[in-house]
Formats: sequence, structure tokens, C-alpha cells
Amino acid sequence: MRAITKAALAIPEMEYAFEIICADSRKEPDEFTDQEIVDEAEYRLSCFFESGHDNDEARRGEFGKEEKAAALKNVRMIKAFLKKYKTADGRYSSWVKNI
Repeated sequence: MRAITKAALAIPEMEYAFEIICADSRKEPDEFTDQEIVDEAEYRLSCFFESGHDNDEARRGEFGKEEKAAALKNVRMIKAFLKKYKTADGRYSSWVKNI
């Protein structure tokens, strides 16, 4: 398994995403390109800041302290993942820089 795939699967939110995506696409996690994995990580991160999304509500503590802590941990892990695996010619969206 590639390092980027292992790193993505180590993030609970990304592991969950892969379960859904792999079932829908009938592909294994390692069959996705690096860009597809990075794009999914960016999307998953955006969900934690999208009004009305369950991940945003969890991040704000609407489901309790444990869910808030888990959401914040996912945010930190996804940000670190993107910092490491985002290509040099790519750049974060402006909203990521301001978080």
C-alpha cells in the first residue's frame, strides 16, 4: 500500500470516506490517484466548516464533548495530511488558510 493511502486511512473521517467510495466505485483505496485522495481530503475538511453539515455541528459541539473532540482531531489530522501530501504546484483554498 502506498504511503499516501496509509496516511489517509489513518484518519477516521478518511477511513469512513473510503468505505463509502470504495463500495460505490468497486475500487480499492490504493487504486485511487494521489490527486483523488487529496481532493477527497479537501472535501472532507470542508464538511467540518459547512453550515448544516453533521461534521460542522459535531465540530461546534452540538453532539456533545466527545463528538466535538473527535471532530477537532479529524480536522487537525486532515490539515496535517494536506500539508504533507498536497502537491507543490497545488495550493490550499483561501478558506483553509483562514481556519
